Amino acid sequence: MPKTIRKPNASKRHKIKKIKRRRPHLGLFLVAGITTALIMWALIREPMPAPQDLEQIVAQEIIERTAKPVSSEKRELQDNRQTDEIASSKPATGSHETAPKKEQKPEPDKPKPGESELDLVVRNTSEKLGVPISATHRRKVENIVCYSLPIDRSQMDLTYANMIFKGAMEHAGAALLEGKDNHNKHSLAFTKKGIRERYELDIYYDSSVYQSKTDTKTITIVIDDFGAIDGSLLDGFFELDPEICFAIFPDEKNSESTMHRATAQGRETIIHVPMEPIGYPRVNPGSNAILVQHSEEKIAKILDHFKAKLPDCIGINNHMGSLATTDPDVMQAVMNALKKHDMLFLDSRTTNVSIAYQTAQKSNLKTFRNDIFLDSPNISQSTMEAKLNRILELASVQNHVIAITHCHNSDKLDYLKSILKRLKKAGFTLVPLSQIGERNIPEIL
Repeated sequence: MPKTIRKPNASKRHKIKKIKRRRPHLGLFLVAGITTALIMWALIREPMPAPQDLEQIVAQEIIERTAKPVSSEKRELQDNRQTDEIASSKPATGSHETAPKKEQKPEPDKPKPGESELDLVVRNTSEKLGVPISATHRRKVENIVCYSLPIDRSQMDLTYANMIFKGAMEHAGAALLEGKDNHNKHSLAFTKKGIRERYELDIYYDSSVYQSKTDTKTITIVIDDFGAIDGSLLDGFFELDPEICFAIFPDEKNSESTMHRATAQGRETIIHVPMEPIGYPRVNPGSNAILVQHSEEKIAKILDHFKAKLPDCIGINNHMGSLATTDPDVMQAVMNALKKHDMLFLDSRTTNVSIAYQTAQKSNLKTFRNDIFLDSPNISQSTMEAKLNRILELASVQNHVIAITHCHNSDKLDYLKSILKRLKKAGFTLVPLSQIGERNIPEIL
């Protein structure tokens, strides 16, 4: 029996035909759209970066997307830094901008024609010590170069100036051949390998070249031995000019109250430290005195105790001490203890051979020394006239005068009042101890 072939349904044939008819139209549209997009992209696109640049751009984009947000101020700083780096990496050739010039250091001083470097050392050291250039004289005789170097007695000791010049010359390679000294002049002789001349320095006192053009005369007065007196006598001394300094015994009944009262008044105080005199123990300086037999530890302990009792005191001066102030070890121990407390030292100069002032200078302490005792040997009218004349003489050759007197009784108070009246009439100005012109320690060693 023959197979019967079934013809597809008419509706299905219609759908198939519709589908077949639509497919070509959709493809044409897709092709046309893609072609148009490619043409437009080709017309407007920028040149493609090189492969290596493309990798850098991608890497930068990844960093920017993963990095934390940066403030506008930080971003501006970063942009400026990048700009500076780019500018610094560009070659300078062909550019109108020039690289910033390096700051030129001043050329070091050079010796003058016919001089050596040792001449330069002498002049620089003199300048640092405050010696006027016009007063520094150089002369040469054959192979010897000699310098005359005047020192202000009121500001510096010859031993100290000697030490500074010697240190500066040796630092420059010179060797000390010999040194001579007397009361008013020190002479040093140096030589240096490679320099045939011998250099001789004459260091001597001459305050006249330091005199100011003004006629202002200044004086500092220190009154010793406070601590025992009280009542109306103490009141009388407190009525004196507040620029006058009180030196207070540390272990008396009124020591601390006197210090507090002076501080409240704005008056300076120092500790009046007992020290061993010639003739000890027959001559007694008082309790807790510094003796030449004491060790450095013992001296430091004594001064620490005094400072604890009188903390407002800005320094010390010696009571008696005609033996102690001549002992190098004792004085060095005193200065070491004072330096620890940042205290000044006033050498009362109870002996002409005291080394206390020089030792304090070498220890870089603020230090002064007494020029005259106002009430010694007595307080007679003739003594007053002699003291006033001496003060005028001192004021004519040095910048400042320091005087010491005592507070034992009302007669000494009246005597001091008369002297003060005469000094003011003569044009003197009272200056507190701490305000006396400070020494400049040259930084050359």
